[in-house]
Amino acid sequence: MAEMTVNKLLVLEKAIRERLNELRTLRNEVSKKEHWMTDREKVVEPLYDVKKVDKKITELEQFLFNADAEIKGSNAVTKVTIEADISLLLAPLE
Repeated sequence: MAEMTVNKLLVLEKAIRERLNELRTLRNEVSKKEHWMTDREKVVEPLYDVKKVDKKITELEQFLFNADAEIKGSNAVTKVTIEADISLLLAPLE
């Protein structure tokens, strides 16, 4: 796997999520062609190999899982210093 910044990985995740949504739409809606033979009989013809589309969707989902795990792992070891009174910040309005 290539090394990249967390910000770049987050941008890549966004692009992959968009692509994943496109592929899910393809799998569910536009991946077939319907021909009506009569009023009651229609023929559905697949335009894409459903197994290949599903395989690609699974690959992208696995990448997103791994990327999220890496980001969370990075966040688990990264420390930040901030001065804040949490009880004051979360206090109810008077």
